Amino acid sequence: MHLFQDDAFCAQLWYQKHLNAPVFAGRTSRTPLTEATCKVERGPERSWPALERQGMFRSPSAAVVFGDVALPWYMRQGDRPLAGTRGHLYDHIALSVGDLDGWIAKLRGEGVTFLDEPYALGDTRAVMIEGPSREALELVEVR
Repeated sequence: MHLFQDDAFCAQLWYQKHLNAPVFAGRTSRTPLTEATCKVERGPERSWPALERQGMFRSPSAAVVFGDVALPWYMRQGDRPLAGTRGHLYDHIALSVGDLDGWIAKLRGEGVTFLDEPYALGDTRAVMIEGPSREALELVEVR
């Protein structure tokens, strides 16, 4: 699932730190980055094929994986920060977790933004958090 991020490597660090996501092989910076150094300028050239007629900026790109699902990111294509995903066609991404209460405590302790408090979802529970570029992420408890 390809996504855009305000800062691709900062997003990668966020997903590693808060969701324990492994880095997708080949989608890392050549030099180790920290939260203080993760902002990398968007590359100057567009390439094709692309979703936009004028081409697409593909550098820098980063990614993480959850099981067999990869989340590769490109830098935002425009100059304005990305808008939140809630209420759009692609409203959110759902990830399964084994201990929702444990994840909630961890994420609260790390200052992650909660979009919705825990709620019933069928015969289980879920919570909605906000990712680094305002993307909504639903954590669904799997028992």
